[in-house]
Amino acid sequence: MAVIDTVLEESAPLVAFLKSAVNNTQAVGEQTTVIYDTAWVSMVRKPGPSQDELLFPECFQFILDHQLPHGGWASYDAPIDGIMNTLGALLALKKNVNVSNLHLGREELLCRTSRAVQHLQHELEAWDVSTADHVGFEIVIPSILKLLAEEGIEFEFPGYTQLMTLNRAKLSKIPYSVWSKPMQTTLTHSLESFIGQVSFDELEHLLVYGSMGSSPAATSAYLIYSSKWNSDAETYLRQLVANRTRDGIFIGIPTMFPSTGFETLWVASTLLEYGFDAQRLPDLASMVGITSEFFDAQDGLASGFSNLSVPDADDTAKAILVRNLLGVPTTPEKLIARFEGSDHFLTYGMERHPSLTTNCNVLSAMLESPEPAQWIDQIEKCARFLIASWTRPDMPFTDKWNISELYPTMLVSEALIRLVKLWDDGMLSNLADDLIERDLPLVLFQLIMRILQKQQTNGSWGHKPSLEMTAYAIIALTNLGSLPFFGHFSIHVKAAVERGRIYIQLAERIPDNEYIWIAKTMYSPILISKAYILSAMAAKYPKYTLSHSFTELVSLPRKGIEQYVRLYSGLPCLIDAPLWRIQGSVIEGYLHMRKLQQVRIDMFGRPNMKKDDYFEFIAMTFACANNLRGAFLKASVIFEMMVMVLRVYQVDEYVEHVIGGQSGAHVEESKKIVDRIFQRTHSGHNCPSFKNSTSSNKHTNGYVKPTKDHVSDVDGEVKPTSRDMDVSNNIHHDLSAFVCSILCNPFVRAAKESDRDLLAYELHQCLLAHVTQIEDSKQFLGGETLQRLVPKGSFYNWVRTTAASHSCAPLSLAFLRCLSAKLKRRSTSPLEQYLVQDLWTHFSTKARMENDRASLRRDRKEKNLNSLDFPEFGNDTKALGIASDKQQKAALSSIVEYERRCIEYGLGTLEKVTAAESERPDLEALKFYGFLCDIYSDVYAMKDISCER
Repeated sequence: MAVIDTVLEESAPLVAFLKSAVNNTQAVGEQTTVIYDTAWVSMVRKPGPSQDELLFPECFQFILDHQLPHGGWASYDAPIDGIMNTLGALLALKKNVNVSNLHLGREELLCRTSRAVQHLQHELEAWDVSTADHVGFEIVIPSILKLLAEEGIEFEFPGYTQLMTLNRAKLSKIPYSVWSKPMQTTLTHSLESFIGQVSFDELEHLLVYGSMGSSPAATSAYLIYSSKWNSDAETYLRQLVANRTRDGIFIGIPTMFPSTGFETLWVASTLLEYGFDAQRLPDLASMVGITSEFFDAQDGLASGFSNLSVPDADDTAKAILVRNLLGVPTTPEKLIARFEGSDHFLTYGMERHPSLTTNCNVLSAMLESPEPAQWIDQIEKCARFLIASWTRPDMPFTDKWNISELYPTMLVSEALIRLVKLWDDGMLSNLADDLIERDLPLVLFQLIMRILQKQQTNGSWGHKPSLEMTAYAIIALTNLGSLPFFGHFSIHVKAAVERGRIYIQLAERIPDNEYIWIAKTMYSPILISKAYILSAMAAKYPKYTLSHSFTELVSLPRKGIEQYVRLYSGLPCLIDAPLWRIQGSVIEGYLHMRKLQQVRIDMFGRPNMKKDDYFEFIAMTFACANNLRGAFLKASVIFEMMVMVLRVYQVDEYVEHVIGGQSGAHVEESKKIVDRIFQRTHSGHNCPSFKNSTSSNKHTNGYVKPTKDHVSDVDGEVKPTSRDMDVSNNIHHDLSAFVCSILCNPFVRAAKESDRDLLAYELHQCLLAHVTQIEDSKQFLGGETLQRLVPKGSFYNWVRTTAASHSCAPLSLAFLRCLSAKLKRRSTSPLEQYLVQDLWTHFSTKARMENDRASLRRDRKEKNLNSLDFPEFGNDTKALGIASDKQQKAALSSIVEYERRCIEYGLGTLEKVTAAESERPDLEALKFYGFLCDIYSDVYAMKDISCER
């Protein structure tokens, strides 16, 4: 049987499920069991003569049957799941210790309780609160901890203070009046968090089809803690328990019910997008009726639960998309009016963090609607938010509803390719040039590279074997495969899709327990998972065929790509790298150059300067290091580093050729100028504001170029001078601009103060070292006296001070630290901080020595001080040149090897010191930088890329 026939056959139950939801939105849902909600239902007792009997004893028996040997309950795919499940189950054990309708003795329950307490204490002590983003965890967990404390069980753990800080911040934003509103809010879904804070007797009006926010836990808490019994809520729970009893066996309670909107809209939209339509599956047309039920009840909006539940942007967008895919013209006007924010779309009101995937679905809905050009402002807003989420270090590329990064990767790919397709078809011709020409090509190609590099050898994707995550990647690649700008590189994309499909085909079954979706705990929407897997098998590759318009827009120099691929593939450090990864990195480098060219402003104007060969090299090398090392630093981090290194090359040439060309007095004065600049600034807080200045992409890279009629101090003052300003003022002007280009960077200014201070210090030392290098070269290599001397002092001291700072490695690493850290970096231990800066020193000395080893001939020609000029390498005043160049380089290489081993040991030690941390930005940045230096070193060994005078 053909694959498509098999897929169509397997999709039949999904379509039948959709049909069953028509006129039944209050009772549809098919998800995996969650211990947490089952525990809450197990505590419900109905008032009356049998108050010591449980209303749903099968739920409590389910909890008992699923307690694990260590005393806790299932953790699914995140530590917080085990904490949530064990908290709920432990509370149930305490509340139900005296029930009469159980076949379990009191002593056994107390023993189980003791084991649960011990396990939960261990889990709480190991919990990193900063990594949690489950729905409402910051209000749910404190509430249950309080309920347990009332039962005599209290916990102390390291993350408690941070948890309560989040708790207070969340609660402070919730007005009490929210509970008196006539309609549910998202808070209703977590009603159990407000026990003791809100009178549940006054909340009956919030029930929808008998449930509180479609949450079994919240509805159970309402019944338990309200003095008035509600028969509608009881009926809701009874119907739910009956729904979860299959062939006489109770299978536990899901995290939400009903989930009609979510499940039907996701299943239908996925099938309609990828290989299925109403002609092949006529019952798909039933979705028109389902969406109409939602729209009629919610005035053009939709909910993930029932047709009367809280509407949201995510489900509304999916409903609009489904209707348009089924040929029912539907505009996004109501969606935009309700959920548009300042720079992105909101999912709900009062959300703590924006949802990346909600904005993906909103963008797709607007693009698929009739006459999308009329929503161009909102389309650009969404697109820029998606691009920023991918590129910026201060914005997470994660989803609040799904733990896999591949899920937002799929939806971003889907939405942005649809955007490109509409522009290519001429339907969005007024789309901003920077989006279509620069940002979209780079982001889309980076998405391709990331997906390809994360495929496992067996053809799957994901942090664990997963059919669903593999399906996400395949669907993303069928979209991205529409791009024309990588020529024969596309063969690797298609091959990856085929390997993924083979993995799915060979799987024994489609599992129903892939806990990768996020609610209060992890869960699996079984039918949605199956829809993605079937669609991955049926999807057309490529999804779209683009015209010559986009092909010409993103054309790249084939000859240039081939030359760089030959260069990099021949480097010792890349000799084992797959050729396609090098080729892809070079392509990515060329795409980076589109933006880099726009900010390449020569802040150090110098006549007769040769073309800088390093311009392309910077872009290619950073792209290679990021991809081939697997660091995957965000695009903005890589770009800002490229700009910084470009500036460093420029300042190196400026000091060497402009300051170095002055008399000794002006050289000495230059050091004083550098000191004055840094006396007037503190970590870049007081950056100048230049009138009539030019900047890159609205200061995206933090560089501001002063006009020639001004000279700046980095203290906010701008002093007009005559056009014939003297040499010192020129130098002050130019070096101030360079300092500003580093310290005024927006990402730097958002970094931790101590990191900014460290960057300012390294920048100061770097500039002083550049001027000192000129002084040393003049003094020891005959710059003025025409007499070659031997430098005084030890090579060891020089290479770790002046030479290290001159290499710019400490500056680069300090800058990278500011870029790669989150805005609120955790505190680092004294040992960790010492290791980081010690590694900076080793990287710096190694980089300088490798540079000197490769550029000996050029340095001697231009009379620049080189490591090999020191007496340790056979040069002294009485016997100049005793050691041959070969012997000197061999001696220097042995020291380089020593530094390499120091780096290796230091990284290993840092890895052990930070082993318990979920995120280790310093370690990852150092590993990336080390690999970058290896590439530079290998290229230096082949040729000197710096400009000559």
